[in-house]
Amino acid sequence: MFKTENRLLLILLFPLFLLAENGSFQNTKIINYQPNADSSKLHLGIDLLTQNDFSLVKKKKIAVVCNNGSLDRNGVHIIDIIDDRDDFQLVSIIQVSEKVFNAESSGMVFVRADSMNSVKNVTITPANPVIKRADLNGANLMLVDLQNIGIRYDIHFQVLISLLKLSADSRIPLVVLDRPNPITATIMEGPLAVPDGLNSDIGIPWRFGMTLGEIAVLINEEGWIESEKAARIFLVPMVNYNRSDWYDRLGISWGIPLDDIYTVETLLKYCSTCFYNYTNVSNGPGSLFQNEVGGAPWVSGPVSLNRLNETCDASVEFSLVTFIPGARSTVLSATNYLGQECTGIRINILDRENYRCSAVGTYLLGIIAQMYSRHFRWSNPEEIDKLFGDDSYRVTVDIGLNIRQLYPVWISGLTQFQKLRNKYMLY
Repeated sequence: MFKTENRLLLILLFPLFLLAENGSFQNTKIINYQPNADSSKLHLGIDLLTQNDFSLVKKKKIAVVCNNGSLDRNGVHIIDIIDDRDDFQLVSIIQVSEKVFNAESSGMVFVRADSMNSVKNVTITPANPVIKRADLNGANLMLVDLQNIGIRYDIHFQVLISLLKLSADSRIPLVVLDRPNPITATIMEGPLAVPDGLNSDIGIPWRFGMTLGEIAVLINEEGWIESEKAARIFLVPMVNYNRSDWYDRLGISWGIPLDDIYTVETLLKYCSTCFYNYTNVSNGPGSLFQNEVGGAPWVSGPVSLNRLNETCDASVEFSLVTFIPGARSTVLSATNYLGQECTGIRINILDRENYRCSAVGTYLLGIIAQMYSRHFRWSNPEEIDKLFGDDSYRVTVDIGLNIRQLYPVWISGLTQFQKLRNKYMLY
């Protein structure tokens, strides 16, 4: 039996016992906080860290890795949340942006941060998605709160890999605050590929059907980081997260870190067309149909449209549009056909649950490439092959074969990844 004073001490310390380590993971500690209010609602990692008074990072020198989607459930950014705290020292703010800034916009930041000399401000862009030891400015803990978009073609995925490697090499711990997968954490699709920075025999799908926290644990525990040691991860999972929910059904602020994407359907279209940047087919950047189209000045729309609609499934239909890249944007990096009128095929999603962004995007591009082979070009074949895991997609397009013959191969690869994924699903 406890003595009276020991019982009192146990009551006072009870919140600390809610920090439970999941013994099934060798190199990752799962910090299971419980919410102290609104227990039936979704609580993000940042919400739970805040409610528990930032106990994980007290008395530390921290580097915060964030983007413009690093919001709590009420829409407050993590930098604003920690701005006036004095129980730890903020030494670096590392902001991740999808933009590749041109000369006119160089140095822009999307979070108003402390400009004092003691706080280093770093902006990470797709041109170099690697976080270095010097970026930490002497931090002895990295606090990571990144809203990703749910596919492997995403700067946040590459940043995650660089953080895991940095932690493994430096032994500086990563506190990862988990967030929802905006296109659900249930659907996997597309080809497997091994991204830069990983050493693995098993690739990661185009759409991996996990939260960023879950995929971080998988990579770390499977020893896929190109390092002799594993990263030191402390993961704060969400509470009341339903992995089958789409972002717009979660009841939280919209915080997708992409320009001009305000609906789940538009995000799915982006996931279908983002890799067109490695070709001379435009996906409409800076136009009315940004990320929703594939087209060029040399595309004859009606012919392509008829062929696509004859073969598409019930989740999608295609329509004919004209667009001018850059017509609605004042700051753009170099893009195909800037200021030129293009004919294009627009993707219209009818059923998000059954829509597969990798299949639709590769099929649309493949049809355009094969119908206009005299005009179509791969602007970066090497990157396309890395993106798809090998040269099979590019070669299939080039020799005029049916792109759909690749999909069963992709599904076979997904079955292999599924076996691993099941071990690391936290929700």
